[in-house]
Formats: sequence, structure tokens, C-alpha cells
Amino acid sequence: MHSFIFNFKSYWRHKLGLLILLILFTTLELTVFRNLNFYGQSSGFIGQLDTLQESFSHAKKQNITYAVFGDSQSLDALRPDLMAAEANLEKDSLFNFSITGGKAYDIYHTYLTYRNQMPALKKVIIVVNEHQLNSSAIDEDIKFRYYAGLKDRFKVMNKNNYGELLIGWGSKAFDMRTIWSKMLDQFITGKLKAPPKWQPGGLQAETYTIPQNKSISYAKSTADRWFKDFDLNGLQADSFQRLLADLKSRGVEITVLKIPRSEEFETAVKEKYGEQQREFDQQVKALTDLYGGTYYIMSNAGLTLQDDFRDTNHVNPKGASIISRNVARLWLRP
Repeated sequence: MHSFIFNFKSYWRHKLGLLILLILFTTLELTVFRNLNFYGQSSGFIGQLDTLQESFSHAKKQNITYAVFGDSQSLDALRPDLMAAEANLEKDSLFNFSITGGKAYDIYHTYLTYRNQMPALKKVIIVVNEHQLNSSAIDEDIKFRYYAGLKDRFKVMNKNNYGELLIGWGSKAFDMRTIWSKMLDQFITGKLKAPPKWQPGGLQAETYTIPQNKSISYAKSTADRWFKDFDLNGLQADSFQRLLADLKSRGVEITVLKIPRSEEFETAVKEKYGEQQREFDQQVKALTDLYGGTYYIMSNAGLTLQDDFRDTNHVNPKGASIISRNVARLWLRP
């Protein structure tokens, strides 16, 4: 009898311990690992989404009539203050949603996050480049992991990643472990960098220059990275099309731009990936035409790597001033 009572108590202590662990895990999932503000304690691909959210929270949303979507190229090149001044627009009427490392899937889901909060939106500029529509290794992209639901995860599953994607869907702690474990390690060692402060109109552009990134070798390595296992038939291209379709359904005017990169970078691409680049331009134009937009490839004439770029495919503040004003003058003036 005594043994029975002991086993009974032990059984319920075990059950109670599991219940406490389950409650703790669920609490952490909901309050920490699915919380943008947690990742926003540090800079990074996911942390920047928190900073963007903070910037948007201070915007006069009902006044936003022009928006920019893209990646770090358009983040650096299209400055809301310069564009508004050149086009004689109110500063509150323009917002740049560009994110570092942005691909078509992330850009589309960033748009979905804010679409219903911009009732006056009438024109969108989407800045594209070849890496954005390359669906190769999309399952390894941490931004995809953050945004993707089960339906999109099924689209990219294979025999090598189905376990990661399924468990990650159920647990953001697992899905985002490379991010929060790095943050924890940096916090313990005192190397955790403070996140960038929010600023009006979107994220803060990068202005630093690394001399070795202004070279032919860097241009070639970037081109290799962009075109690795180039795949224009996957979820990235599909996301670009869904973005265009949604904008058209709302009656929003669409301009799709490929903004200037250095001549050194363009040469590196054409020498090794000319066919893939032509395929990209043809597909982007076809999709843009299908949804009533215009696709324009901007010239880099007059821009030099040494004077106007911080690396071979990102402009510095001088280049940003030139491109921002050109884009505003050509596509944003009422």
C-alpha cells in the first residue's frame, strides 16, 4: 500500500513537472520567440523588421500615398527626404519599406503587414534585382522562416528539409534558434550591438565603405552569390507576382525599377551570367506588363565606383542623392 501511494505521488509529480514545462515553453513561444521586439534588441535581418515597425508606428499613415519596396539597394539609394523635396511632396506622403537582404518573398510579406494601414496609397515603386527572384535555397533564408506558414513551407519541402520546416512551423524557438542563440552569446560576451534607432520614412541607410568591396573581385563574388543555382520558377517569383496582383486589385499605380549598380558589377554579371540576366529582365517585364505596371532599367551613366558607390552594387550618400532625385523627378512628381 505504501509503495502504491509513493508511485501515485511520483506519477503526478512527473505529470505536474511536464505540465509546468509545457506552460513555460508555450509562454516563451508566444511572448519571446514570436515577438519582433525580442529580435529588435539587436541589429540583424529579423531585428530590422522591429525597427521598421517602430518607424511606421510614428508615420501619419493616412497621408502615405507613395511607397517604396525593395532590398538594401533601394534602402541606400532612395532616401524619402530627398525624394519628397525633389518631387515637392509632403514628407509624410512617402515611406520606404526596403529591408536589408530582402527577397521577393520577404518584400511581399512586408507589404502585407502594412497594406491595410495605408488607405491613401496610390503609387508604389518596387526596386528589383536578380537575387530577389532566385528561389534557390529559400528554405535556408531566416526571413522566409520567420514569415512562412505551413502552406508555403510545403511548397519548398524536400527529403532533406521537411523535418526542419515542419518542426520550425510548430516552434519559433527551434525555427529561429540561429538568431536568438547568437544574440544570447553576444549578450553574455558583451558584444551585443544596439539596434539602429528608428527614423522617419523607413530604415536607416548604410553609409560605411569597405575599400576591398570596391573591386572587380568583389563584383565577381557578389554576382556568383546572386546567381548561384539560379531558379526563376519558384516561390520568390511567385511572391513578386502576388505583390503585383494585389497592388493592381487596389488600383495602385506600379513602377518596377532596376536601379543603378556600378559598371564593374554589370560587367561581372554580363561576362558570366548574361543569359540568366536576360531571362530575369524578360520575366520581370512580362509580369509587370501583365499587371499594368511599367518596368524600367535605370542607366548608371555618370556614376563611378570610386565616387558614387560604397561597394560595387550599393551607392554611397553622393550616389543616393543623385538616384533619389532622378527617381523622384521621373516617377513621383504629381
